[in-house]
Amino acid sequence: MSFFVTLYRFVFSTPHIRNVCAALLWVLMITAPVGAMAAPPKSGADNETLITATSMNSDQATGVVTATGKVEIARAGYILHADKIYYYQKTGVMRAEGHVALLTPSGEVQFSDLEEITGDMKQAFAENIAILFPDNSRLVAKTAQRYEGRYLVADKAVYTACNCPADPAEPPLWQVRGKQIIQDNVEHDIYYHDATIDFFGVPAFYTPYFSAPDPSVKRRQGLLTVSPGYTPNLGELVRVPYYFDIAPNTDATLTTTFSTKDKAQLGGEFRHRLQNGNILLSGSFTNAQLINDQGVNEGDKWRGHIFGKAIYNIDNVWRAGTDIQLASDKSYLQRYNYSSATDLTNRLYVEGFKGRNYGVVNTYAFQDLRPGAQTVQPLVLPQASFSALGEPGKTWGGRWSVDGNMLVTSRDNSNQDINRQGPNTRRLYVGSGWQRQLISTTGLLTTISGLARVDTESADNVISPNATGKAYDNVFRAHQFEQANLTLRYPLARSGRGYQHLLEPIASITAAPAIHRDSKQPIEDSKDIQFDETNLFASNRFTGYDLIEGGSRAVYGLRNAITGNDGERIDIFGGESYSFTKNHSFTPNSGLQTRASDYVGRLELAPVDWITLNYGFRYDQKTLSSRRQDLLVSTGAPVFHPYFHYISGDVTDTNGIITTNEEGIIGFDSVFNKYWHLHAEHTQAFSPQPGPRKSSASISYVDECYILGVSLSHDDLDRADISSGTSIMFHMFLKNIGGVHTDSYTPTNGTYYMNQAQEDAMLNRPF
Repeated sequence: MSFFVTLYRFVFSTPHIRNVCAALLWVLMITAPVGAMAAPPKSGADNETLITATSMNSDQATGVVTATGKVEIARAGYILHADKIYYYQKTGVMRAEGHVALLTPSGEVQFSDLEEITGDMKQAFAENIAILFPDNSRLVAKTAQRYEGRYLVADKAVYTACNCPADPAEPPLWQVRGKQIIQDNVEHDIYYHDATIDFFGVPAFYTPYFSAPDPSVKRRQGLLTVSPGYTPNLGELVRVPYYFDIAPNTDATLTTTFSTKDKAQLGGEFRHRLQNGNILLSGSFTNAQLINDQGVNEGDKWRGHIFGKAIYNIDNVWRAGTDIQLASDKSYLQRYNYSSATDLTNRLYVEGFKGRNYGVVNTYAFQDLRPGAQTVQPLVLPQASFSALGEPGKTWGGRWSVDGNMLVTSRDNSNQDINRQGPNTRRLYVGSGWQRQLISTTGLLTTISGLARVDTESADNVISPNATGKAYDNVFRAHQFEQANLTLRYPLARSGRGYQHLLEPIASITAAPAIHRDSKQPIEDSKDIQFDETNLFASNRFTGYDLIEGGSRAVYGLRNAITGNDGERIDIFGGESYSFTKNHSFTPNSGLQTRASDYVGRLELAPVDWITLNYGFRYDQKTLSSRRQDLLVSTGAPVFHPYFHYISGDVTDTNGIITTNEEGIIGFDSVFNKYWHLHAEHTQAFSPQPGPRKSSASISYVDECYILGVSLSHDDLDRADISSGTSIMFHMFLKNIGGVHTDSYTPTNGTYYMNQAQEDAMLNRPF
């Protein structure tokens, strides 16, 4: 059956585009000259025409020139292929017949069985036409006309951006059928008249008119998809986003949200790329009722937020940047679903990288969003650090290191309860170190290292941890510290039939003077101590620079690992630290407050490729009771992959109160089809306040032309200005057309899985 009969039956006999997909594939296979269209012949001027053909004849009486046999005509960026072309000299019109293919300057390829074209190729009429766009989307029509080289008017047309199904009898995922479809090649718009959108061959939506950018448009200023929804916090709402295409390197999105409770909110995002950096700003504001975290209604207030990030590369060594995070009140970000963060960090910095050396100067400001009265947050101005590392093997067979840190903090303690106040600190630290590794002929790995540091610190308004309501002023301290370390590792390995076995004992000795923490010493960056297997052998288990772990100690541990040739493995490590002098600087909950520390370790188990277990632990040295547990178990294959995550640990708050937090998360992922992804998860708290925290489920479909996502989430947390509730999200986007995005949430959206490139391509297309 000929190409023309196939195309004719599609247009008149079926409502689907499937037959055209098969016809296009056939034409692409049998039309050899099409392969050369990617590199069209160049002409010296727009009015110059290049013609190639097997034979050409001219009838002087009728004024008709006939070209036959693989005819190719190139003019003004157009390239025309056909089996036979008639040129009527009197009218200046060409008639192309047989496997007609026209490549336009915009990159579209038009296939038809008959086409009449003017000599300049700007006016044309075609029957039974099929158009392949550069992005592989396609359009077919009963007839089509081109005017002024700009407008293409297709009658009884069908458009889709989906690839052809493997089975030509199957319809594409979606298609648009229109009584008339018009493409404007100057404004790059496509207009659909009397249009119906089909899914899997079934009509689903009808509209008398709509328009969208053509496939060549990467971004366009205009209105984006409007989003209606409902939340108990805001009531019925609708979001109206507008996209601004300011410059090739600058754009912005302005979104107005209208709601029955908060009336109106204005938000936006600004993006600007520099030659040596970039800027990203986002924010929002509204005038709405505020209920503070004590439950007091403060009436209508101006509320909002601003987030920003900027970076600028000064030269090949130095760069400057900033991170901005500000919110008007503690509940705004969660109420409007911008973020669930409990604290915000603002940073301004300059940093440099040169070889193994690094330096940075920071300024920090913090905002605490946790409910209730919290301690006053410091302004850090400045915090500066420097680190340099020597060449290995150059200094006494090892390498040297030099580090420095300076910190200045200030707090606004005026009119604050003393329990919420904090110190104003000035601190300077300089340290140097040396390290060398030795490997014996028997395989013993020995690491020798040393450290020397000098600290000076002054502060005022240092709150005494031992006396209620007491603060110290004019605190000054300066001290030096030296430390020597020797670490021995003896890895013993052997290979068996189908496996490798590693047994590695590790031990270290640290020699250093004992340090007794002064109650007047301010603590800025060493409050949080997380003792586990990762820092068991660290020279200083305190974080930051305020505190240093003094005293002599021994640390020992053992690793035992078996790995199979097919990837199965079991790897267990455990260890303990013993201090020869009791260190009073550690808190009672640290696991290091006694001479013999708690036991720490980790187990990794993967007996087969469809089961993995990862378990980290810390057990009390005397009672073996659990102080920290972190268990993650996952099993299954991509078609069904369940998992369970259990977390338990003792936590010390800013007031020194120890509580045990215990939580479990259970869920699964399922990629049960090439394009389908199913996800579900539930979070349950066991201590200190048992109960459900959050449940969610989502299903998504993503392919080359269509995105569909539905998610359901229920949040069980309540605050004065935020209500618990259910979140429902629905996404549907058609490539090159746009889509629908509806949501109903309070306050946290469910998870929706979408490739970022696909999201950008589909969301930033106004209509």
